[in-house]
Amino acid sequence: MIQVADELLQACHRKEKKVSSQTRYVISFFLRRSWEMFESFLFLVEENRIIDVALLLRSLWEMGISLGYIFAKDIDETESEKRALRYLLDGDRQQLKLVIGNLDGFKEFDPHIEKRRGVLEERISKMEGILKRKYKEEKWKLPSIEQRSKLSNYEVLRNAYNQAYRGLSNIEHHSYFFGDQYVDAKRCEPIKDPDHLRRYPQYRLEVSLFQFRLIFIEFLNVFNREFRLGHEKQIDEIRKLQDKEYELLRG
Repeated sequence: MIQVADELLQACHRKEKKVSSQTRYVISFFLRRSWEMFESFLFLVEENRIIDVALLLRSLWEMGISLGYIFAKDIDETESEKRALRYLLDGDRQQLKLVIGNLDGFKEFDPHIEKRRGVLEERISKMEGILKRKYKEEKWKLPSIEQRSKLSNYEVLRNAYNQAYRGLSNIEHHSYFFGDQYVDAKRCEPIKDPDHLRRYPQYRLEVSLFQFRLIFIEFLNVFNREFRLGHEKQIDEIRKLQDKEYELLRG
């Protein structure tokens, strides 16, 4: 799969006269970031790090659900562009909020933070201007991750949110419910060798790897489609292998 990702990247770089769009920006980011995460994920699998694998999987599911929201079934290209713009705007707004709220602290170690703030404000103003002028949207809001899963119009993503993402969030938030797997409550001391698999069989490495590949295939598919790179055959072959893996896991 990583080899196919590299082939897609090379094909994209060779392609001339590419048209810029918000959706292409988003899928370019998703592909490159998920590729990087996949390589890190494989290192963790080799080290049998079940919980850290689950953390990366949760992050990828969030990207996958956002991908489904932006490129939802049965919506047109204009709606996809608006959703991509909302997604990018929300990211910049969150960054700007963080910078403004901690400006004095940032200044202590980052002499360029004011410039960073200016760049964010300029980008936000530009994107909000596009929403207002081109799409006639005076107000906008990025839906919650749960709403995004529903707005994708894909049953698999709605199920993924309820069955995978929510459970993985318990680990991400480091709650006491999860923490008791690391501490001997009676002795009030760290457990030497936590047995996560006994408590969380749903996070078996082969299951997490299957889910990771499932999402990564969709990044490959959308990137190939949006840039019209002609690698449908390679992606179909990967899907067939994934289907065979599913039958093995069911068995």
